Amino acid sequence: MTHLILASTSQVRKKILTDSALDFEVIAPLYDEDNEKKNLPKMSAKKLALFLAKEKALSISAKFPKAYVIGSDQVCEFQKKEISKSKNAQEALAQLKKFNGKTHFQNNAVVIALAGKIIFENFSLVELKMRKMSENEIEHYVKLDKPWGCAGSYKYESLGKHLFEKISGDYFAVLGLAIQPLLTFLYRKKLISLTKWTS
Repeated sequence: MTHLILASTSQVRKKILTDSALDFEVIAPLYDEDNEKKNLPKMSAKKLALFLAKEKALSISAKFPKAYVIGSDQVCEFQKKEISKSKNAQEALAQLKKFNGKTHFQNNAVVIALAGKIIFENFSLVELKMRKMSENEIEHYVKLDKPWGCAGSYKYESLGKHLFEKISGDYFAVLGLAIQPLLTFLYRKKLISLTKWTS
């Protein structure tokens, strides 16, 4: 039986895999992203998302070499700069005011590690155009959804979708884990099967 591990503390990523009826275990990655990022060389948002996803997966793969370890990371990008996750309501409000009426991007990386090696990687870029909103609307959204700590300072799976007039790309990549490429890989390698499930 395939042993799948999600190397993430994200409840949204956990829900995506659960809703896909995958049998998996959740283990927090042993990679300290916040501390390690300070020492990383400058890289593009795409490279950073892939690098962090790999490091998370590899940190758990080292302890569970026979498991297929899923790592994922999300990097928000605005005007070619990485936007760090907001830490509180004030920072979330400031970020959303920057995005107001403009376009930004979500860079999503999903990888699988096995026996200390990356055997699958996928990158998805999503373009999001925020509608023009009043300051009062933005403040009300932040108060309702409490989106600090999220890439881009919104919860698209919740009320965040009300902020936008258009998105181009994978819906699940906006949430933080592009599930379709991952499922395609697992089926191609015969690691999962629909026939094992009962109605």
